[in-house]
Amino acid sequence: MKKTVSLLASLAFAAYAAPSAASCGSAFCVLNTMWSTQGVPSDPGTVRLDLRYEYVDQKELRSGRHRIAAEDDTSDTLEQRTLNRNWLTTIDYAYSKNWSFTAQLPVVNRSHSHIADPTGAATEENWNFTKVGDARVLGTYRVPSEKNPLVSYGLTFGVKLPTGDYRVQNSDGAVAERALQPGTGSTDLILGAFYSGAALTSEASWWVQALVQEAVATKDEFRPGNQYQLNLGYRQPFAHDLRGLLQLNTLVKNRDSGAEAEPDLSGSTTVFVSPGLSWSATHDFELYGFVQLPIYRYVNGVQLSASRAYVIGASMRF
Repeated sequence: MKKTVSLLASLAFAAYAAPSAASCGSAFCVLNTMWSTQGVPSDPGTVRLDLRYEYVDQKELRSGRHRIAAEDDTSDTLEQRTLNRNWLTTIDYAYSKNWSFTAQLPVVNRSHSHIADPTGAATEENWNFTKVGDARVLGTYRVPSEKNPLVSYGLTFGVKLPTGDYRVQNSDGAVAERALQPGTGSTDLILGAFYSGAALTSEASWWVQALVQEAVATKDEFRPGNQYQLNLGYRQPFAHDLRGLLQLNTLVKNRDSGAEAEPDLSGSTTVFVSPGLSWSATHDFELYGFVQLPIYRYVNGVQLSASRAYVIGASMRF
């Protein structure tokens, strides 16, 4: 079997704000482990298992494009911190040279704290939970080049399922706001397209991917805003078993809607640069790591944000 290929990963931050309170913020993965979208061929019948860990510490208050101090936040809830430590399991199955199928399931470990009525009673509230999030099931149709295995193009389509809880409570029985929950309660359709090509040096490659996600079925008067992603990636071999990885990720999230949403202040636009390394321990087992740095952030209202995020993972093929 050929070596497991390098992984190009991306995080995207989608925030949610209320008119009278700063958004607690939560970080969700937008992980590209669909190898067929990166121009890497897989033998029919190959199964790939990927396990990734993310660390995203959101403790910066931001408004629009700027960081603000706590005293500049005049809302009746002062957000303090949201710490995300997430696991994401991905299974890929190459059915044929053209078709592959992907299933993803996250486990969200999240802690959040804020101060209610900071100018009055100043009551601190906390949520801590570890819960299964929303699963994704995707299919990919890929058209490979007959001349160069690194060149291909195709379509990705599938659904995000409402497997995550959206009514998590704290020890006092208070239900967390919908953006803090591990699930949205919605069923979403996902549609995307991709192209991958050869780069200037041997075995180096680049790829571009666009994805749209839209809720088509919702629960309890909450509809998450549509999401639009544009990802650009590059892979450069440094040595026989070591590769440098670089990805540029853009996410635009529309405003949420529904009786439980605050459409006037939800939604965001974020752009990240994500350098990383991958190392092939064996032909079929690879370790990788990334750091993700925001280079542009615009949020509606006041939201918690992170100055950087970290990803480590392992990939195995059978």
